[in-house]
Amino acid sequence: MTDQQLTDKTGAAVTVTFEKDRNAYAITLDTGEVAGRAFFTPASATEGSGGAEEWIFFHTEVDESFGGRGLGGILVGQAMADVAARSVTVVPLCPFVKGWLEKNEDAYASQGGTMRKARPADVDAANAAAKGA
Repeated sequence: MTDQQLTDKTGAAVTVTFEKDRNAYAITLDTGEVAGRAFFTPASATEGSGGAEEWIFFHTEVDESFGGRGLGGILVGQAMADVAARSVTVVPLCPFVKGWLEKNEDAYASQGGTMRKARPADVDAANAAAKGA
């Protein structure tokens, strides 16, 4: 996803990868341990999408044993950069993703990132996906 070296607040190297089979982005420590994931589910075709692909981000988790290292922000930041590069519209249901987008809205838009507010059908799709996550 990125050629730049990513490090957390402790200076430890981390990697963010796209896990297509899990509909998730994972953040992995240099030890190979997965510290967290940001899960999404594709939105069903909706009016006004113009056929564009939309992903509903519904849950982000980082193991609490890695708290305070900034891993959630790195994970979501890299995921959003990748989503923008893929020209996918983000539907943020996850409070962490929503907060990150609000805080970084201008930078995200400058990368070509787009988002829209959730609709009731998105909530239903996210709830169904969460049962399988």
